Amino acid sequence: MGRYIMIQIEDEIFLKKKFDFEKLKTIGFSFVNDKYVYSEDFMNENFKAILYVSSLGTIKGEVIDNFSNEEYMPLRIESYDGEYVYKVREAYKDILKRIADACCRDVFFACNQANRITNLIYETYGIKPDFPWKDDNGVFRHLDNNKWFSLIMYVSLDVLLKNGDSHMLNIMNVKIDEAKRDELHQIKGIYPAYHMNHRMWISIVLDETISDEKVMELVKCSFNLTK
Repeated sequence: MGRYIMIQIEDEIFLKKKFDFEKLKTIGFSFVNDKYVYSEDFMNENFKAILYVSSLGTIKGEVIDNFSNEEYMPLRIESYDGEYVYKVREAYKDILKRIADACCRDVFFACNQANRITNLIYETYGIKPDFPWKDDNGVFRHLDNNKWFSLIMYVSLDVLLKNGDSHMLNIMNVKIDEAKRDELHQIKGIYPAYHMNHRMWISIVLDETISDEKVMELVKCSFNLTK
């Protein structure tokens, strides 16, 4: 399957959604081995959707062909666009959308840590992000002068690592004391800033590699440097 472009349907539906775990239980999810699990037959019981939601709020899913009892891989291959595959894909999306509508609320960003940091910034400074490009990239500005002190973007790891890794995640750009640049670049999860001046800005991956406390320490520094 490596030569095919694979579709992550769950990411498409649940991007910038946060689960209410109590509501998951009300629509039929069971808590098994530290995960919330749900299954549903569809397309005249020819297929079974199985969904797994972790305690961190990440979702994974699979669609089983009930005849072969194997995962139905054409669902995930972008180039498979025949009428039958399309019907299965759309029916699966309908299940996901129904669950999202029933059990999720909208949040600013895709990654849990990005949303926690957003809440901490609001609690500390009374500032929410704005989205000047009408996309998934949010800017945090000083209330008095409108200057940026942080930017959260949704990018692939490849933009930082240059290794072809297409995994998508949120990163945060903050301004730093240039004297500490080399020291900060040694910390796992911190990189020279994507799309900004490498001497004065860094990018932090918001994938739990760095603690919220450390991220907020860097946010505070950026806030003070950009006044």
